[in-house]
Amino acid sequence: MKSLFMLLTVVLALGLQVRPAHTIPLGTLIDTNGEILQGDKRFTNFELSNITIGDPLDLTPDDPRDIEIQGFTNLIGEHGLRLVGPFQANSKAPFGSVADLSFFLEYDVSVTDPLFLIHDLRHAFSFTSIGIGSVNLITQAGFPPDVNASIQSVEGFGNNGVVNEDEAFLNDVSSQHMLHVFDFRAETTQPLPGLIVSGAIDVSDIDLTFSQIPIPEPSTWLLLGAGLAGLALWRRHQKSNNH
Repeated sequence: MKSLFMLLTVVLALGLQVRPAHTIPLGTLIDTNGEILQGDKRFTNFELSNITIGDPLDLTPDDPRDIEIQGFTNLIGEHGLRLVGPFQANSKAPFGSVADLSFFLEYDVSVTDPLFLIHDLRHAFSFTSIGIGSVNLITQAGFPPDVNASIQSVEGFGNNGVVNEDEAFLNDVSSQHMLHVFDFRAETTQPLPGLIVSGAIDVSDIDLTFSQIPIPEPSTWLLLGAGLAGLALWRRHQKSNNH
């Protein structure tokens, strides 16, 4: 009986380990107006704009609508989305050839608890580049475009590394609407006469996670307002004493 119990425990554990996380194609989320609920975060109203350049055979995925999306939680317990990789661009001869997987992803994110607001955004991914290969990620929260925008760029000649969530990528988001610009670019170069070097970029899964803060209580707003009013009166008093 004990052996049977141990066997069932092992089978159950293995089953939990190999069970894949649920993913859904980005195109399906857009066409069905679908949503993803991960922990206390809800993601809705997905939109996509594709500005890819180059031979689709040199890009993975060749159509961003095929990108698989799933809910994700990082090591510090913040919930968000995972864009399932790989994301690849490979340029070919002749010199000057470019492969560019580039797209805009928009969505709304909210906290299921109405007493909390979205605060910081973190992202994480790893990459490898060959020749002139680069990845650029631009994120904007809300509108207009020059408010709450941040850029992450990595490139190199045979470079590799990890971009992790140790620091917030975008602080004080204060908006439910998110816009990400993803650009994976490879270019064929000629560093020396007669030497043609193809470029490549290979990026792993991209994780986007969000923190939240409590909505200030009315008393907090009153205290803040009183403090600002007091500061204004103090400055006016100082100016009158100086004249």
